[in-house]
Amino acid sequence: MKIWLDKKDCTGCSACYNICPKNAISMEEDECGFKYPKIDQEKCINCGLCKKTCPIVAKSIQIRYDKPIVYAGWSRDKETRYSSTSGGLFTELTKPIIETGGYVVGACYDEDNMVEHKIVNDLSELKKLSQSKYLQSNTKDIYIQTKKILDSGKVVVFCGAPCQIAGLYKFLKRKYDNLLTIEFICRGMNSPKAYKSWLSEIESNENKKVKKVWFKYKEYGWKKSPKCTRIDFDDNTYKIYNGDDNLYMTGYLGPNLYIRPSCGNCHFNGLSRQADITLADFWGINEELDDDKGTSLILLNSANGKKYFDKIKKQIFFQEKTLSEIYKGNVCFNNSVKINKNSYKFLKELDNSNFSNLIKKYSKVSFIKKIKFIIKKVIKKSNK
Repeated sequence: MKIWLDKKDCTGCSACYNICPKNAISMEEDECGFKYPKIDQEKCINCGLCKKTCPIVAKSIQIRYDKPIVYAGWSRDKETRYSSTSGGLFTELTKPIIETGGYVVGACYDEDNMVEHKIVNDLSELKKLSQSKYLQSNTKDIYIQTKKILDSGKVVVFCGAPCQIAGLYKFLKRKYDNLLTIEFICRGMNSPKAYKSWLSEIESNENKKVKKVWFKYKEYGWKKSPKCTRIDFDDNTYKIYNGDDNLYMTGYLGPNLYIRPSCGNCHFNGLSRQADITLADFWGINEELDDDKGTSLILLNSANGKKYFDKIKKQIFFQEKTLSEIYKGNVCFNNSVKINKNSYKFLKELDNSNFSNLIKKYSKVSFIKKIKFIIKKVIKKSNK
């Protein structure tokens, strides 16, 4: 076999790596820090399973509603809500699964503060899977591990980006009644290389080792949380990087400097959702439901998703919404992010330059764009 996809189309989901019967595929980092499959031709038996399992080649057909059921909501538990990315729905959905002997699969930080997919079956470990991690997770052999648990009859909740959910379904090949899938509305997968460079510079500047990264820290409220990150150090101190001082989120949310190429033409957004349940921040929600503590957008995409949602109704506040209400504040529900034309240059130059210098170099906003932004703000204010 030869690799069947251009790099610009590969999501790095690792379904091909997991399905290979001869371990002939490895996931190798390129010069930009993204993982891509590489085939060892000496081990390959040309069975073609890798290509057949690729979610880009052919999407899995799941039983989904024509239109999802839409809710806005949050956990009634104040601590769960505060410590979550938005309203704490992930925790409320997954906690009962673990309490009844099931397993939860999701992204967590490893000992080096990088992100990987992990399986947990203990409530004390569940918190590690919550909150946003703004870089692409290493899925390794997580689909193989998940299948083993599913085959044992245990209930499994698998949470990931839409492309990772699609990869899981292609790998499994059949429907499992004991599987619940949860995805998030994805704005694009960031390069681990960029993230690592940012953390290394912080450690160098502070002369301390980073112990914990907390993206979307709600110190200044939910609405400001996307550009608010708390960094905990090994001497039990911490520092909050907020607004323009948060260089990593500045480079991501503004110029889109280190997003995976395939995210520029996402195959998994829109109404045809991959997972049973889609979670996100409900940006643009009406004032009645915005107390600046975090409001979740909940999309129930299947009867299976609704079944699990119905079980937690007493633990959450929720209100039904319409599809039209989510489009304005959640652009990437339906649309792909635009990759910066200088993205490759930025990631390559990280080999010889520090993160902050390159952010300044490639994040400059033109004078015309600044004027347009100011005009937009004035018009918005006058329309209120």
